[in-house]
Amino acid sequence: MNRKYTNREYLEALKKKVLVFDGAMGTSLQVQDLTAEHFGGEQYNGCNDYLVISYPEAVDKVHRSFLEVGVDVLETDTFRSNRITMQEYGLQDRVIEINETAARLARRLADEYAEKTGQPRFVAGSIGPSGKLPSANDPQLSDVTFDDLAETFCEQAIGLIRGGVDVLLIETSQDILEVKAAITGIHKAFDETGSYLPIQAQVTLDTTGRIMLGTEVNAVLVILFATVVCGALAILEGIGVDLIGLNSSTGPDHMREPIRILGETSTLPVSCIPNAGLPLNVDGQAVYPLEPEPFANDLYEFVTKHNISVVGGCCGTTPEHLKLL
Repeated sequence: MNRKYTNREYLEALKKKVLVFDGAMGTSLQVQDLTAEHFGGEQYNGCNDYLVISYPEAVDKVHRSFLEVGVDVLETDTFRSNRITMQEYGLQDRVIEINETAARLARRLADEYAEKTGQPRFVAGSIGPSGKLPSANDPQLSDVTFDDLAETFCEQAIGLIRGGVDVLLIETSQDILEVKAAITGIHKAFDETGSYLPIQAQVTLDTTGRIMLGTEVNAVLVILFATVVCGALAILEGIGVDLIGLNSSTGPDHMREPIRILGETSTLPVSCIPNAGLPLNVDGQAVYPLEPEPFANDLYEFVTKHNISVVGGCCGTTPEHLKLL
């Protein structure tokens, strides 16, 4: 199955080494004790994605903390930067601006450190879930059409592409139909911008090895490899994703069996970007208990035993976790 790319550098790097993503953006911002003023006012308080405009110094600090310990890939601060989730803050009409700004910030720092160290650094455009679950029976969570979701993700992808990302990362997905909509929207964005980039799709599992709506990991492979159709636009045969993987939700311990299955089954490179363990509620705050050394050891095992190509850290992972990894 042939695909055309305008930027293959990320895929070429995967042929040479295991790529290491950065760690947690949200928990890294949390320790900076930001105020409503940093977020641009009470209306935007808590909107981490808007910090790339209201107080980019905070995001810059997080990116640099991970670049300093040697990670290969930065994720943009755009996990919630789609029209549906940004409507909560009245920012739905600034989606492209926010995504492009976040991507340009990460791109500038990645290029700065690549030049300074001689180590190639890449930028992954983070595309998190919409908050909707189109496969669910819940009338509020499923009140969105496939086409509307595809357009939502297309808009976000356009901003990320304009900002100069190397790969588009669909992550923390809980509904496989939403993943298909995201892939459809991304390919529409490719056609609209004329830029064709790799796609990395990651789902999140519960402790039983299933995504929220009960899809087993083998079924994820089948669905993601399917040909995608965006409205009346038939995408070229062979369309789909370039990498598949797991992220967030649990720590690496609960990912062992799903990762083994993916490593042995997938014909594509596999990524694994877990939390620093299952979160604990401590005085109303989520605390991630897995220390850097066991975290790094577990992922090293995944790479050496199960042929995992991409590793990194999600919620609760610090520069120390990534330094050891």
